[in-house]
Amino acid sequence: MEVMSREKSQSTFSKRIYTILLLTVSFLFISNNSISQNGEELFKTYCNSCHLLSSSPSTGPGMAGVTERRSKEWLVSWITNSSEFIASGDPDANAVYEEYNKMMMPPFTQLSESEIVSIIDYLEVAAPVDAGGGEVDGGEEVAAEERILTDGEKKMIKWIIPVMLIILFFVFRMIRNLRRRMEELGVAEDPHAVKNYALLFAGILGLTVGAFYLLSIGLQNNAGQLNGMMFAVFPYVALAIFVVGSIYRYTKKGFKVSSLSTQFIEGKKLFWGSQPFHWGLIILFFGHLIAFLFPSTLIAFNGHPVRLLILEISSFAFGLSALLGLVLLIKRRLTTRSLLVVSNRMDMLVYTVLLIQIVSGLSVAFFVRWGSTWFASVLTPYLRSVFSFSPDIEAISVAPSWVQIHVVSAFLIIAIIPFSRFMHFLVAPIDYLWRKYQVVIWNWDRKVIRNNTRHNVGKRPRNH
Repeated sequence: MEVMSREKSQSTFSKRIYTILLLTVSFLFISNNSISQNGEELFKTYCNSCHLLSSSPSTGPGMAGVTERRSKEWLVSWITNSSEFIASGDPDANAVYEEYNKMMMPPFTQLSESEIVSIIDYLEVAAPVDAGGGEVDGGEEVAAEERILTDGEKKMIKWIIPVMLIILFFVFRMIRNLRRRMEELGVAEDPHAVKNYALLFAGILGLTVGAFYLLSIGLQNNAGQLNGMMFAVFPYVALAIFVVGSIYRYTKKGFKVSSLSTQFIEGKKLFWGSQPFHWGLIILFFGHLIAFLFPSTLIAFNGHPVRLLILEISSFAFGLSALLGLVLLIKRRLTTRSLLVVSNRMDMLVYTVLLIQIVSGLSVAFFVRWGSTWFASVLTPYLRSVFSFSPDIEAISVAPSWVQIHVVSAFLIIAIIPFSRFMHFLVAPIDYLWRKYQVVIWNWDRKVIRNNTRHNVGKRPRNH
């Protein structure tokens, strides 16, 4: 009883800690603002996904000459809360609303008036027009000043990925030849040896984070047309690998299509990791699906600040739930010796990619704001263009790094499905829905079974 009481006390204490942590993060999510940011940084954080510095429209109108077309007071009212401004009956506000198919711009009540003015001041410099109404080169000059990489550095990033792939190819080839030579010499590995998967996971995580960091720099500078490769070519490569690889594995290696469940080896830690992970992912998946299918409805829903905050905070909480569950599952895998025996390298890669996917999604929600509107206004048009085989990458190419990493890691997950445990969800036993049922009886009389001479021991089976 004392042990049970102590375990219950520890469980209650842990729940209180998680609750305090969740409330603290939620408070930071609401109160965090960009007081120290200048107009340029604020524009890149809040506006760059829907508005270009040129006159070309994106999700919203182009910003070239906007400070000459509208007064500063008008722009402040529009940016602060466009829905209230439209409801006030302003003719220009309603004209913009009608022109862009009644897609409501989300309110930015978290920004102070001075911050909004700093954005407007930045647009006066970054997106001007000449007297004839055409664009001047000011925007291009600003873009040139913002360039992070030199031409030589861009070429280096362009070639670093194929060079790394070539090096990895030769390393794996050398390892394969070494193992083959060991088999020829009769040298066998210890069958009871357990690989150091903790070190392997740390190495894969470090290499992947480094690769994504270089990728984010390259995408922000479009080094070697990297944006086109990652957002216009890579999605189709990932989908092709998924379809061809899944068909090949199912038809040629069907007995290997399994989740390799470890529930019978260890169940308690699995429960506490699997529950928050799966519930968080399920809710977030349907949230993304709704934003993809009904973007205008979601943007209209987000037009009210209270509804927007409720949606964002609840989604952020489910994201934290998925992250907590994934961390617990990783800890379970790396600290339980019986699980290490049935682990492999692909498990470590899957954990790494999932970790990057969830962290990048949380970073979009926390640092970029607002994730639901981001998805509906930027990613939904992009994904629809991909599925219609006419990819439009203009908006996603100028999106913040966290958004780009989130998209690339999502397609990477699709690409690795045929080579990982993810494959099992494609062969779920859906035939149970129409398969004839069978009666299973557990309460047999052992004496009757042992003494019975009939061919069918016990009751006659009644399979229908």
